[in-house]
Amino acid sequence: MIFTNLIETNLRTKELGKQIEYYQRIDSTNKEAWEIIDLEDITHGTIVITDNQLSGKGRNGNTWFMSPSKGLAMSIILKQSISIQDGLLIPIAAGAAIAKALENRGGNPKLKWPNDILINNKKCGGVLCETRIKNNCIKQMIIGIGLNVNETNNDFPDTLSKSATSLAIETNQSNQRELLCAIIATYFERLLYNLPSSLPIWKNYCNHINESVSFNQDGINQNGIFKGLDNDGRAIIQIDAKEILFNSITLR
Repeated sequence: MIFTNLIETNLRTKELGKQIEYYQRIDSTNKEAWEIIDLEDITHGTIVITDNQLSGKGRNGNTWFMSPSKGLAMSIILKQSISIQDGLLIPIAAGAAIAKALENRGGNPKLKWPNDILINNKKCGGVLCETRIKNNCIKQMIIGIGLNVNETNNDFPDTLSKSATSLAIETNQSNQRELLCAIIATYFERLLYNLPSSLPIWKNYCNHINESVSFNQDGINQNGIFKGLDNDGRAIIQIDAKEILFNSITLR
């Protein structure tokens, strides 16, 4: 079980996490966050969190595995109007905040565009940023975060045993998920106040410059060489000797 009072005790934020919606068991924190936005007068910075996510969402309809009572599944709701330019940097800020938080807890994380959190070259987590845009401005954004925290090797299904890991596996110690949630939200809020500062942090954790990447953008599978990020947070991908820009936010 996750105790929201422990999250609140460890938060060092002005806005994020001042309201926390906890669910013992739900399909997806992102899905729940959108439903809350549509049905309730929810505050900016609300965190939706669960102890057991049954159908975690990844990019382009992919699913995310989470072991009950061991992983961290949370979504942060942003309800303030955000320019498209700033919005492109938010997934970068989220990745940077998560990497800093994992490092704070003894991990050695790396970031792989568009949304992977890696430790020891295995996937430990991911980020899914979904937006609603009106009049060329982001009106609402959900930052979904899924992390393997206290899973053991036996918790992963056979299909993931060679490609997935957890913070506990890599550090040989269990971690309080509430504390990790609070640290992520605290780092993330600091970067939100100065989004361009997230770029050098993200690049410092990136370990796949000039390496091949495969991803799906708008339903189309893409393959190319990752050349880095531009100043707006878009990935520079070399495809057939031509450099093309891609963003990592998802329209909903």
